[in-house]
Amino acid sequence: MHSEPFLKLKFLIVSRGGIGGLSVANSLANAGHEVTVLEAAAVPGEIGAGLQIAASLYDVVLKEVAELDKPQSACIYRYADGEMISSMQADREEGEKRYGAPSYQLHRNDLHKMLYDLAKPRIMIRFASRVTSVDPSEPSVVLQSGEKIAADVIIGADGIRSVVRDAVLGGPQKAKYTGDSAYRFLVPTDDMKSDPELLSLINEPKLFIWAGPQKHIVAYGIRGQKIFNVAAFVEDGDEEASYSWTAKGDTDKMRADFAGWEPRVEKLFALVKSPHVLKYKLMDCVPLKTWVHPQGHVPYRAQGAAMAIEDAECLGRLFSHVTNRKQIPFLLDAYQDIRFERATHTQRVSSDARDIFHFSDGPEQQLRDARMRAGVEVRTALSGGENVSAEKQLMVERATKTREDEDDLQFGYDISQVTDKWWEENGSTILQL
Repeated sequence: MHSEPFLKLKFLIVSRGGIGGLSVANSLANAGHEVTVLEAAAVPGEIGAGLQIAASLYDVVLKEVAELDKPQSACIYRYADGEMISSMQADREEGEKRYGAPSYQLHRNDLHKMLYDLAKPRIMIRFASRVTSVDPSEPSVVLQSGEKIAADVIIGADGIRSVVRDAVLGGPQKAKYTGDSAYRFLVPTDDMKSDPELLSLINEPKLFIWAGPQKHIVAYGIRGQKIFNVAAFVEDGDEEASYSWTAKGDTDKMRADFAGWEPRVEKLFALVKSPHVLKYKLMDCVPLKTWVHPQGHVPYRAQGAAMAIEDAECLGRLFSHVTNRKQIPFLLDAYQDIRFERATHTQRVSSDARDIFHFSDGPEQQLRDARMRAGVEVRTALSGGENVSAEKQLMVERATKTREDEDDLQFGYDISQVTDKWWEENGSTILQL
C-alpha cells in the first residue's frame, strides 16, 4: 500500500472509548505505522445501541461485522394516529442498485468489538490513560498520572470535551447544547411478537420514523431483527441531562414526553425496563476554522461513526505515502482539505432533517405531509400504469431529483477513491519535499 522508501512514524491516538480512535488506529497500522492508543476508559467496550453507516464503507470496515441489517424501506408516520405520510421503498430499491444499499444498520458494540479485535494484535492500547494536556511543539502529551509521551503525530479522537481540539485551536472550544435530548433503548423483538401491532414493526427490515411537534423517533431492527433499536428525540432544554452515552434516563418521564402518540409507540415504550433507558444532551460545535495545529503535528478528527471511519481511511491512505518527516504537516493539511467540506455538509444535513421532523401541527406540517403523501401517491399510480396530473408529477420529479442528488453526496461518497484521486493529482508535490 505504501510508497518506497516508506518512513514508519509514531502515532498517538487520544481516545475516549469510541469508534473513532480504533478506526484510525487500524487504518494507520494498515499503512505500516507504529500506533499507540491512549484510552481514557479503564476497560475496552463501547456503550450504545444501533447506528447506520453508508454502504460505501462496506469494503473499508463493515465487511468484517458479522451481523448487518439492510433496511428494505423507510417510512415516515404521523405521531398522533400512525398515518404513513411517506414510504421510500422505491428509493431504497434504487439505492440498492446504485450504492449496494443506502445504509446498513448494526449494533454499535458489534462494530466496536470488531475494530478492537482487529487492532489489538497490531497496536498498543493503553487503558486508563487519560490525557490532560498536549504540547504541539514537541509533539507530546501528559497523562493524568504525570507520565509524558512523545510521538511524531498526535491525533484527537477524544469526543465533545476534547483536549486535543483545545490544543489545536489554542484554547477551550465549548460545545453548544442544542436544546435537544435523546432517549435511547433496545427491546428484544421476542417481547414484541405477541402483539400484532408491534409485530408489524419487525416483520421485515425497515427504518421507522415518527414525526411530531418538537419531537421525533427513529427505530429499526438490528442483529438480524433480534433487537429493536429506538432513539427518541425531544426539544426539552434539559440542562440537567448528561453529555455521557452511559447516563441513565427517567423511563416514566420518557413515556410522559410521548404520551398520546400512536398505539405502537406507547406499546413499545411500555416494554422498556427502567434501568435500560439512556438519556443524553445533543451537543453541537460550529465548524472549526482548522483541524490541524499550525505546527502541523496535531490534527483533530470530526466525530460520528461514519465520519470517523471515513476520516480514518483518509489518514491511513495519505500516510501510506510518507517518506520523510517534512511531509507530515502537508499530509495533515491534505487530510483537512479532503475532509472538511464533507464533514461540514453532513453536519448541516443532519440539522436540517431534525427541523423538518419537528414541525408543530399547522401550515408547515400540513405542507410537509401533503408533499410526502403526493410522492407516495404518484409513485404508486405510475407503478400501476395510472394517469397522474402533470403538476403532481413535476413536483415529485423535482423532489426525487433533489433527494437523489443528496443521496449521491451521502451514500455514493467513496473515501478511498476520493483520497486516491487527491494523491494522484497532488502527491508528487508532497513527495518532492
